[in-house]
Amino acid sequence: MAKLTYRQIEAFRAVMISGTTSGAADILCVSQPAVSRLISDFEDTVGVSMFERQKKRLVPTPEAQVFYAEVERSFVSLEKLMRAADDLRGFHLGSLRIASMPAVSLEFVPAVIQQFSQDNLGVSLSFQIRSTQQVADLVASQQFDLGIVSAIPLADAALRVEPLADSRMVCVMPSNHRLAEQEVIRPQDLDGENFISMGVDQSLRHKIDSVFDSAGVKRQLNIDTQLSYGACGFVQSGMGVSLVDPITALHYQKLGVVARRFEPRIAYRYNLIFPAHRTPSALTKAFVKLLKARLTLLSKSSAGVLTLDH
Repeated sequence: MAKLTYRQIEAFRAVMISGTTSGAADILCVSQPAVSRLISDFEDTVGVSMFERQKKRLVPTPEAQVFYAEVERSFVSLEKLMRAADDLRGFHLGSLRIASMPAVSLEFVPAVIQQFSQDNLGVSLSFQIRSTQQVADLVASQQFDLGIVSAIPLADAALRVEPLADSRMVCVMPSNHRLAEQEVIRPQDLDGENFISMGVDQSLRHKIDSVFDSAGVKRQLNIDTQLSYGACGFVQSGMGVSLVDPITALHYQKLGVVARRFEPRIAYRYNLIFPAHRTPSALTKAFVKLLKARLTLLSKSSAGVLTLDH
């Protein structure tokens, strides 16, 4: 038994809409004989007469009306699929799940998400702030599409790491601090200062301590905290000085904290992590592109606080 072809169904639908083979030919952009042949083949394949010829019109039989209802349902579904494909191409459909460390989550990433949402109104977004290890776990398990961290998680075959930007840590202090007018801060400048440290289990803490130990500088280490914005909060309240990542420092500058260049350079890298065994979606790639562009703009307007090494 011959099978129905898509072209035959198109011809049938066009005749049902127009009522004539000439009208159907116009719809399909083919000749009238071609439509007549398609309808004849269609009726032979179905084994049922679908039209009665009355003068110049084709009048649908009851069987044609029943079949047409099924055809329309199929075409509506197909058109929905085509619109969905258009939406995917235009980023008007889909979802994006982002997990980020706290350091960039106060203002930077939310600002990027706001811009991305405005540009892609139909896309649903999920944003969670977690520790580096939790971010890594969420991305490795493919629950999230993208992670933003600083320290690279322990080697995990389920993760792909891509550097976002290389920068350097900066010194933060209260606005009335004796060093607030100094452009560059060195270890010797902080001798005897109350210093807000990172937690003892963090690699950054060891990098910072090593710089001061090498310079023979003794600080007053009375407070430590796991998070850079926690350190900035203590600095803002006048409890000491600290070294933090530049994006956090830029946020707290708006709240009265002073950020200054620190020498020698203590490297700070922002990293992106992706599921290793899944190709990033077009939405993910678009978000990363926007993230990088925003970071470049932020650096240019930061008056030297956020320097990007290329």
